[in-house]
Amino acid sequence: MQIRELVIYGKNGKVRRLPFNLGKVNIITGKSASGKSAVGAIIDYCLGGNSCNIADGRVRDNAAWYGLLLQFKEDMMFVARQNPPSTQQSTNVCYVEIGKSIESHDVCDFFANENVTGLEETLSRHLGITENLHTPPDGQSRQPLGANIRHALFYCFQKQDEIASPNILFHRQHEDFVTQSIKDTLPYFLGIVNDDSLALESELTRLKRQLIIEKRRFEESMMIRGGGMERAVSLIAESKQVGLIDPNRTVDYDDYDAVNDVLETVKNWQPRVAQTAGMDRLTYLQTQLEKCERELDEINIEIDNARKYIGETSEYTAAATHQTMRLSSIGLFEKLDFNPNHCPLCSNDIDEQALPTANAIKTAIYDLNRGIENIKREKPKIREYMDSLEKTRQKLRETLQNTRIEIDGVYNQNEAAKQIRDLNVRRAHVSGRVSLWVDSVKPIDNTAGKAETIGRLEARIAEIEIQLNRESLEERKTSAFNRISVNMSNWAKELQLEHGDNPYRLDMNKATVVVDKPERPIPLKQLGSGSNWVGVHLITYFSLQKYFVDANRPVPRFLFIDQPSQVYFPSERQEKRQDWDMIENLYGFIFNRTKELNNQLQLIVVDHADLTNDQFRSAVIEDWLDDDNLIPKDWYMNE
Repeated sequence: MQIRELVIYGKNGKVRRLPFNLGKVNIITGKSASGKSAVGAIIDYCLGGNSCNIADGRVRDNAAWYGLLLQFKEDMMFVARQNPPSTQQSTNVCYVEIGKSIESHDVCDFFANENVTGLEETLSRHLGITENLHTPPDGQSRQPLGANIRHALFYCFQKQDEIASPNILFHRQHEDFVTQSIKDTLPYFLGIVNDDSLALESELTRLKRQLIIEKRRFEESMMIRGGGMERAVSLIAESKQVGLIDPNRTVDYDDYDAVNDVLETVKNWQPRVAQTAGMDRLTYLQTQLEKCERELDEINIEIDNARKYIGETSEYTAAATHQTMRLSSIGLFEKLDFNPNHCPLCSNDIDEQALPTANAIKTAIYDLNRGIENIKREKPKIREYMDSLEKTRQKLRETLQNTRIEIDGVYNQNEAAKQIRDLNVRRAHVSGRVSLWVDSVKPIDNTAGKAETIGRLEARIAEIEIQLNRESLEERKTSAFNRISVNMSNWAKELQLEHGDNPYRLDMNKATVVVDKPERPIPLKQLGSGSNWVGVHLITYFSLQKYFVDANRPVPRFLFIDQPSQVYFPSERQEKRQDWDMIENLYGFIFNRTKELNNQLQLIVVDHADLTNDQFRSAVIEDWLDDDNLIPKDWYMNE
């Protein structure tokens, strides 16, 4: 995968295109703050980055979308991502278009047809990254990790603060967990781990399980056959004990056919069905029982309330009758029609206005008389109501009794059925063992075929284990790193790096480069001067990329380098010819390595340096030393 074009779609509707040459060195030279570093950040963001690391400024302020036109072996892909709002560091809005021959869009008319996760999977699949999984050794707590496009990009970028660093070697190595991710996934990208290792691991697990089953069956068959007629005699005795064979039947144990015929009848035994009352009927009866008990409780409460009412009315009747007798003794009930202007006792005229007490006496006498008559009239109705409640209670008691009897009958019936089932279980147990004997002990069996199957499984398991052998993996790993180290050592001499007469090697245990001096190994951070640090990063990355190309590994075929000349670039007060010579030597090294790979690696370099030699000038695709920038001035000058 290489990059044909980088496109920025402005908020003003304009489009900025930055085309690249495939398989060659592409140099963008320019002054500070012209947008050079933003080129790498845009590429990383469009290739599935979780965060938009483009610095705040003219690019973020004026861009609406970013796009990349990618070239794969068989087809092309256009990827676009929305510029995050100022309050966000990323968006999930992506656009992907794939075709044999496509071009970047002229207008910003994108719609979201993919999210970041889908974009990552699409790029990984197109790059040729197969299903893979690194499983940590036993005792380590981290989760298994599968390599994808984001891990492959560790070997495609060297940012300005990375290429001259003595403390880190790889892209993003300073971030949490990235160093461990590089260690876990680099063996896959180097081809040390077989691409089919995940499938082989799954097949190995399945075959081992199948082998255990086949061996168990074979051993059971041999054990059964080994028992022979002794086992048959024991099974016939057990069958007689549970009633599967007539106890008085005689069997010739020396005759295999006779024994087999007897046991065949046991094998074909069918259990007698035990009739049991259904659980539905038992559930229904228990529900009815609960319902009757609730209704009986309610009837008892109503009867108690009625009795209390009769007791209260009887007390009232007794008191009222007593008062009636007292009033009757003075003949007051015969004088209920007295005139309120006359005394109710002596009938004499009352000169003054009628007293309220006289009316009250009259009303009280009427109420008393009416209450006594109502009680006498209601008593027969209350008695009739209580009789109906008593009858209902009696019916409920009878229903409860009958329901309990029926439930007990169901339980008794089920107990008898349980005994039949227990006998059936015993008989089924014996019948099953007899069936196993009859099916296994044959005059001609397939034990030879089973042994052949076991042998075939064991041979395939051994073959897979050889492919997955840890020692073999270590050998391939050592071989790969030795090849990389050879190139690193040769190129260290070419760049005249410190201690260049000694072997340089990649130490993945510490994720750094080590120089093996006779006295002691020297790690990258102990090598002096920025020129050595830049040189070590370059020889490491070119060695890895050469290995990826030669082994046809699924890693993008581009390398983005930001400010490789920063440690050489002379200041305004000190322009040393020696520094410029070292810069030309550095770029000569870059051109030579790219040429050796026969257009299979694309270099994108952004730098302050502006050399005058023809090779450098022919590789410059953009010159931003004067007024030009990544974002054209007419995008923001009018503001």
